[in-house]
Amino acid sequence: MERGFAAWRNKAEAFARRLGTRLPSPLLRVGRSLSSVLGAQVGALAALDGIVAIALGLSTPVFFTGANIVAMGVAMSGNALAAMGGTLVLLTGGFDLSIGSAYGLAGVIAAHAMLLGVPVWLSLVLGLLTGTLIGFINGMLVTKLEINPFIATMGTMTVGRGLINIMTKGYSISGLPPGFTKLVQAKILGLPPSFVIMIVAVVLTDLALRFWRPMRQLYYIGGSPAYARLVGINVTRARTLAFMFSGTMAALGGLLFTQRTGAASQQAGTGIEMMAIVAPFLGGVGFGGEGSGLGAFLGALLMALVVNAIQLLGIASLWQNVVIGTFLIVAALIGMARFQQATQRIRRERRKEAEQA
Repeated sequence: MERGFAAWRNKAEAFARRLGTRLPSPLLRVGRSLSSVLGAQVGALAALDGIVAIALGLSTPVFFTGANIVAMGVAMSGNALAAMGGTLVLLTGGFDLSIGSAYGLAGVIAAHAMLLGVPVWLSLVLGLLTGTLIGFINGMLVTKLEINPFIATMGTMTVGRGLINIMTKGYSISGLPPGFTKLVQAKILGLPPSFVIMIVAVVLTDLALRFWRPMRQLYYIGGSPAYARLVGINVTRARTLAFMFSGTMAALGGLLFTQRTGAASQQAGTGIEMMAIVAPFLGGVGFGGEGSGLGAFLGALLMALVVNAIQLLGIASLWQNVVIGTFLIVAALIGMARFQQATQRIRRERRKEAEQA
């Protein structure tokens, strides 16, 4: 199987080289510059995002209008925030399927609290803490009870979605207090809060992963938990905090969605866990402790561009699931390729160590 996959990868690389020789020289220079600054995969993804954006701009004049760009940013904000949290979990070698439930349950908890007379700000804090608690439970299940992340987060996903159905009884929760509904029209620097908060979250996550020591430790854990323990990293605490960050980011996205719509929807967050996995994979985040917040954001941006194209070009919205499924397959292939490369690198390093010994 490994030989077959290696052959497929070699063919793909050969095709990419042939394609590269046919691209205009200015585009080639831009791609090389981005790759040298951002890394090979992130640079290529940034160039691809640019190409898709230019193609859309040429196809429809509406794309480059300020209103469309802001609307696209607001629409992708939940996916981008979930991708930031999912990135940290992926870096530790796990993944989080409960993101969608944390997203939806946060909005439902906050809405119920407001209807019970709890102050708006405290209701939002309770919603945010709901996601944090889900992440903490995931961390305990994975690190303390050593349950596989897939099983553990699928369990919390199912419980969370069940609680959403019970609390909403199948309907959206509306009639929220005026103090909250006014937030629907709120602006930060003239932009919707979802747009601004998404940009701030992406920048802070990417910078923390690059320069903040506790975040940098996640790369060691993803590369080798045993080695991370040997160098003094508290693996249990770091993985638990990664899950808690994931749940908190998902809850933040859910609260922003509730703020935009003015109601807590039963369907909020459905399927967003897949987006939180696909976007980081497209951006070069893998199970082996590699990747960045910027790469995950660019992956989310690529999907948002394609979905925006479907809307602007009048393509049936039902095709969105086909597009997302295709991205999932591509992301899985990228993940397999990166995992195989990491495995081969580790084998070569161990072979050299054995020869030197």
